[in-house]
Amino acid sequence: MQPTSQKINLREERGFGEKLNATFAFIRANFRSLLKTLFFYVTPVALVSGLVSGFYQARLMKRVAGGQVYESYGEFNFFNQVNSVNYYFSILFTLISFFFLSLTVYSFMVVYQDEEGEVEPAAVWRHIKENLVKVIYSGVVLSVFTFLSVFMLGFGIYFGVVISMFVLIMVREELGFVDTIERSFYLIKGHWWATFGLLFVAGFIQSIIGYLAALPVGIITFLRVMQLPGAESDLLLVSATTLATVLTIYIYSVSVIALGFQYFNLVEKKDGIGFMEQAELIGQQQQGATANAGQY
Repeated sequence: MQPTSQKINLREERGFGEKLNATFAFIRANFRSLLKTLFFYVTPVALVSGLVSGFYQARLMKRVAGGQVYESYGEFNFFNQVNSVNYYFSILFTLISFFFLSLTVYSFMVVYQDEEGEVEPAAVWRHIKENLVKVIYSGVVLSVFTFLSVFMLGFGIYFGVVISMFVLIMVREELGFVDTIERSFYLIKGHWWATFGLLFVAGFIQSIIGYLAALPVGIITFLRVMQLPGAESDLLLVSATTLATVLTIYIYSVSVIALGFQYFNLVEKKDGIGFMEQAELIGQQQQGATANAGQY
């Protein structure tokens, strides 16, 4: 790792605004190395997700122009989604992309915390390799369970917030699936609303940025629905959808990093690990000073 300037302390209790400020401070301080890491490890998966989504959109637009009669576009869209293999593949690859992004960002934060200097992609890759399989299968299982739980009087929303930090817990604390779920409930207890609020605000901020990334796709889709000349190219729609998907996945880093600071905040509140580390460091420094004094 190359030397860098001021380092942000991750293990620290922070208020609501402080977590948001720390999120953007972390992005600014590590923008180049973080972007390079995302480009190496997230872009290939995001491209696949974007291509699958793009082909699905192109197929959907062809059916819109096919003349089949539905009472509304919403009805048409629903029936074509639930009967389309492309739709389910699109959801699957999008989920995998977001989990891969979370794993990459949190591996980056772990390396940032453990080592000195600028974070190198190779160091991040070591953590990705160690946790990739368990994060992906755990993420898919938890996503399905959360989706089904939505119909249980909103339990899915509660559970979704509880497990929102599971990737970082799994990577930072090197836990298995069951232990990660138990740890998630332990950390979130008494802090559910604070975590939900942070997710909501961070999500709102990234949605504004994401809207700009998705705007070209919306324009092309509108032009195709109106059957205007020049907009019928599948290549144009697939390319725009792929680019928008990649950018949207990148932008999701805002919420991921914000949740990272919430995790370290909760660990500090519940366990005081950062305080104990500082106390141990002070003790070691005092012992060293005493030993040096004894030599004179």
